Amino acid sequence: MSKDRNQNHPTKRSLPAKYRVLISVIFGLFMVILDTTVVNVAFQTLRMEFGASLNDSQWIISIYVMSLGISTPLSAFIANRIGMKQTYLIGLSIFIVGSALSGLSPNLAVLIAARGLQGFGGGIALPLGAAILLRSFPAKEQGVALGIFGIASLVAPALGPILGGFLVDRDLWRFIFFINPPIGLIGILLGSRFLPNFPRERRPSFDWPGLVTEIVGFGSVLYAASLAANNGWNAPGVVTWFLIGGVTLVGFTLIELFVAKDPLLDLRLFKKRTFLNASLLGYVSVIAMFGAEFLMPIYLQYLRGQTASPPD
Repeated sequence: MSKDRNQNHPTKRSLPAKYRVLISVIFGLFMVILDTTVVNVAFQTLRMEFGASLNDSQWIISIYVMSLGISTPLSAFIANRIGMKQTYLIGLSIFIVGSALSGLSPNLAVLIAARGLQGFGGGIALPLGAAILLRSFPAKEQGVALGIFGIASLVAPALGPILGGFLVDRDLWRFIFFINPPIGLIGILLGSRFLPNFPRERRPSFDWPGLVTEIVGFGSVLYAASLAANNGWNAPGVVTWFLIGGVTLVGFTLIELFVAKDPLLDLRLFKKRTFLNASLLGYVSVIAMFGAEFLMPIYLQYLRGQTASPPD
């Protein structure tokens, strides 16, 4: 009797925990990756909305990328302090707050600051997503997991210009930022439920000199490049800021190699040929892809008079 009952009511199979982790990470980070391109198409609209020059408004994109790069090395330190899952969820939360503030921005200065907050949160969450996947899948399945995650990572930047153009042409540019909070909240809920609590490793010491020189170095170089657009590359202010950035970045390199006990960025990894080649390839690919995605919308909209979205 019991055997027949079991046959009539088979046991339901639940989705394995590792795939729940994969879905949670993809759902949470999709919007972070999407945001790297969705604003590009709206860039010309944002310039006109706030009456800003190209030189000033480029900070909308530049500050996001710079914050993303500065906060990425911090993610490992924070994860070792409070836990990988908690750090990942905090990063998503900061990104959501930055997105909401971006959509509510009354002027260019507030929008730039909010975009910086977005990038800071995304830079914390993004690298931990891949780390969580690698820990959740056995070694023989890690390639599959990263491959699926990679597909989502390619779809997001490709979808960004389409979505951005659709919203901009309907005078809904603020929704470029407002679409992030609801998706992010779902990602946080999924992550809170399905992401495991990994055991924390040793508590590293914080590399304050490395952080300060990193921020000053990259910030100075970016600021010098923005000044060069109006003043020329040989202007005294441009040269001064480039020198400050260059000297500070040299100091950052020396600190990471010889001073810091637990460096933010372990530069010795570049001695490994595989790591070096992969980094160079990624560097060139990012410049080629995101450089074109930034310049093409400006060229097509400002010089060619095209709309933000494809014509019907």
